[in-house]
Amino acid sequence: MGEKPRKLLVLYASQTGNALDAAERIGREAERRGCSASIVSTDEFDSSSLPHEEAVVFVVSTTGQGDSPDSFKAFWRFLLQRNLGNCWLQRVRYAVFGLGDSGYQKYNFVAKKLDKRLSDLGATTIIEKGLGDDQHPSGYEGTLDPWMLSLWSTLYQINPKYFPKGPDVKISQDEVIDQPKYRILYHKREKLDPNLLAESDIIQRARGMSPGKLFKEKSKPDCFLKMTRNEVLTKAGSTKDVRHFEFQFVSSTIEYEVGDVVELLPSQNSSSIDAFIERCDLDPESFITVGPRETENNGVNEEMITELPIKLKTFIELTMDVTSASPRRYFFEVMSFYATAEHEKERLLYFASPEGRDDLYNYNQKERRSILEVLEDFPSVQIPFEWLVQLVPPLKARAFSISSSLLAHPAQVHLTVSIVSWITPYKRTRKGLCSSWLASLTPEQG
Repeated sequence: MGEKPRKLLVLYASQTGNALDAAERIGREAERRGCSASIVSTDEFDSSSLPHEEAVVFVVSTTGQGDSPDSFKAFWRFLLQRNLGNCWLQRVRYAVFGLGDSGYQKYNFVAKKLDKRLSDLGATTIIEKGLGDDQHPSGYEGTLDPWMLSLWSTLYQINPKYFPKGPDVKISQDEVIDQPKYRILYHKREKLDPNLLAESDIIQRARGMSPGKLFKEKSKPDCFLKMTRNEVLTKAGSTKDVRHFEFQFVSSTIEYEVGDVVELLPSQNSSSIDAFIERCDLDPESFITVGPRETENNGVNEEMITELPIKLKTFIELTMDVTSASPRRYFFEVMSFYATAEHEKERLLYFASPEGRDDLYNYNQKERRSILEVLEDFPSVQIPFEWLVQLVPPLKARAFSISSSLLAHPAQVHLTVSIVSWITPYKRTRKGLCSSWLASLTPEQG
């Protein structure tokens, strides 16, 4: 038995999404050379497992006056613990790439302090840290491209198993586009177990209630909550809308303390889901199973994988954020492959290029355009569903601090929530997905 191929871990901390774009790009370039990569945000990574990693690439941005992204703060606090000692990471090799702006005094401060701390904890650097600069004519990519080439060749010298065919052999872009990471199977309805069909309908109905996850340390029990009260706390005519919500535990009561966090999985607007399904030419009533294309789950999101057949519409509602999250830059690159109108293809390729980055930011992230809105702006694009499953941001639960006590309110959980709403630069009103959904629910519905 030969040793199994090496895997690269890419950890990123992003504020506006540029560091995530860079991390995904590093992951894709590794995979095009035959090395599988997993890309994880620093706030979703179990920091205590860092000593067990063999090679880690960090991609971190510095904002404004040397500040770190919110998603980096807890990870950084963990690394600063005194008891870790200077041998804690002695088996780990790492590389740091920073995104910053040399117009600021604390240029790439986060990348520099991370590089020093990892070295102090005993880790060995693969190559010198890369410092991406917004002031460079082609932005951070001016530094990223040569830095990556150096990373691949050094990794290959350390251990050829990272790149079985060598660090310079790349799968062509067209082949990459032919191979999304997910495989979708469609099932004939008449061949499915009738119990399964009934279960699918129950899930549909249960979306009126909210599945909540209660967070205490590592335990994350799921339970259903039923809203019993929705009361506006702010005065009429106030610019803010703050509400008091009360929920009853439906399935089982879960122990919690005041200040613990409950995570709620929001429902998306039903007519927007229908519009997305129609725009993508999908059959909402079909039953599907979603699994990884490869036997190893390289880079697939476990939450997207279904054990049993599920109705396509239910799958989209529960797992794909088509109505509130903005697509990543790679989405525009893949769209350009599937655009049949020449002017759309050109615009998408421009958006995906280093030159088009600022215009893409103004069009996409600043406006918080949803996947649905972007697809409607480029009508000639028809992306296969497998690619949509891979590229649409996953629907994430939203965390709220609990403002009640079990002693005073047994079997209940209370939340105080500010309903999020803002105006974009192009004067479009945007609303927070979860808070506005909660505001729209009434106890009478359920």
